[in-house]
Amino acid sequence: MKLSFMNCLIEVRAWLVYYFKCLLGNNIQRLCCVFILISHPFILTGQDIALQNPSLEGKAQTQRVPPPWYSYSKSPDTQPGSLDITLAPSDGNTFIGMIWGKAWPERFAQNIENGLKAGKVYTLSFDLAYPAHYIEDICTGSFAIYGSNPNEEPELLWESGAFYHEEWKRYSAVIAPLKTYHQLIFGPYNIVTCKSDAFTGVLVDNFSPIIREVPKIELFTRNTCKGTNTGSALVRVKGGQAPYQYTWSPGGNTTEEIANLGIGIYEVTVTGANGVIIKEQVHIEETEVLAEAVLTPATCYNLNDAAIGILVSGGNAPYSFSLNNGSVIQNEPGFKHLKAGNYKVEVMDSRGCSITLNNLHINQPPQFQIQTVNTKPVSCTETRDGKIALDVKGGTAPYSYSLGAHSWQPDSTWNQLDAGRYYFQVKDKNGCKLTGETEVVKNWRDCAVFVPTAFSPNGDGINDIFRAKVHDDVYNYRLTVYNRWGQQIFQSNDPAQGWDGGQQTTGNYFWVLIYTDSKHQARKQQGNLVLIK
Repeated sequence: MKLSFMNCLIEVRAWLVYYFKCLLGNNIQRLCCVFILISHPFILTGQDIALQNPSLEGKAQTQRVPPPWYSYSKSPDTQPGSLDITLAPSDGNTFIGMIWGKAWPERFAQNIENGLKAGKVYTLSFDLAYPAHYIEDICTGSFAIYGSNPNEEPELLWESGAFYHEEWKRYSAVIAPLKTYHQLIFGPYNIVTCKSDAFTGVLVDNFSPIIREVPKIELFTRNTCKGTNTGSALVRVKGGQAPYQYTWSPGGNTTEEIANLGIGIYEVTVTGANGVIIKEQVHIEETEVLAEAVLTPATCYNLNDAAIGILVSGGNAPYSFSLNNGSVIQNEPGFKHLKAGNYKVEVMDSRGCSITLNNLHINQPPQFQIQTVNTKPVSCTETRDGKIALDVKGGTAPYSYSLGAHSWQPDSTWNQLDAGRYYFQVKDKNGCKLTGETEVVKNWRDCAVFVPTAFSPNGDGINDIFRAKVHDDVYNYRLTVYNRWGQQIFQSNDPAQGWDGGQQTTGNYFWVLIYTDSKHQARKQQGNLVLIK
């Protein structure tokens, strides 16, 4: 008969009144009260499920099991005392024995009114023993638990594996049905190591009176940064009976979450309101962020095209990157558009672990500059022998040079120029550029070559060097000086290079000058020279 909602409230009220009367009674009344509260269905909480007749008490007989248990498959027996089974019960007076063969799978069951709920986890305990001989020799002990509903294929929830202890031994099973089931089925099963025609068997007694709902634990950890105690662990509980109690070891913390953890193993014990205890361990590991900087120098002096690239490993992505104590903070692993100088980069992972790269020095080339601009004027009215020569330093060699609209060349000198203003450019290997201008003038005079007849190398800055005064664009030039005995004492093929007298004494000397003038005429001049000291 189903209770109406009002009848249910009346019955609950009656039990509560009885409970408080019990507590006010004598010791015997209190003991009875505790027994009733434990055994009565209204005392169960949440999904805890009471098993009826958990001690399997009934009349010992073959092919029968004590109610409310019933035979699910073939003919389990209520023992002891038949079919060679003489083992005494582990609790009460009787227990159940079964065998399994390919054509003879014995199982028994009990209906669960409210059902084992899908997605929840339960635990129950029982005693098992191996019947070495049950009518015939038994290969091994085995025991399995199934969930089912009428006319459905049972789902395997738990199995023992092979065992051989002939005395009673306590087992605990944890089951997690995928569907909601209203039948719990128990029995031996096939063990693959046994021959195909062999039997397995089991003796079972003393079920736990309540199938307890077990809490599901989810653990979330945060590793500690290297060299610190920044780890943490959090436990989340689903199912079971709230409220929960937590105990962490080591440390003895009693909260869901613990922090400031170093590297190590930590265990949490969760106790539900129904007394079910579950333990889990977490491993707090050390997280180390590793980073390496790749420096790209500036291409030109004082140019902001330098860069710092960061190679990161370890830790937990994503990372953030900070330049010079937060002057720039970004998610990209590198910094661009930098000038040469010293930098500091901090890399931090998603959990706050970091590494700092100090003293990152970015180089740059030396300052790129034109030291001197040397020009040679046009020698005389009828020639075009002007010249521009640049002296460049800094930057990154090699250099290239361009004059006006002319193409680039590796030579820093331009010859055969006429008078005029010239604009030039210089660039180094990295493309850094310099520009400038200069003027080449023309000597408006007749083209000729003059040779002095005397000089005085006394260091007064006047006529200290003997050389030709070339007012022409000459080539194949050679000036030779001889002493009075006809010995050669000086020669030069460069009009700009002259004779300083060397170690020679005051006296007369003879010179010979050979060259080709701007009209391509071969010329020879000679004469006497007086050296005065």
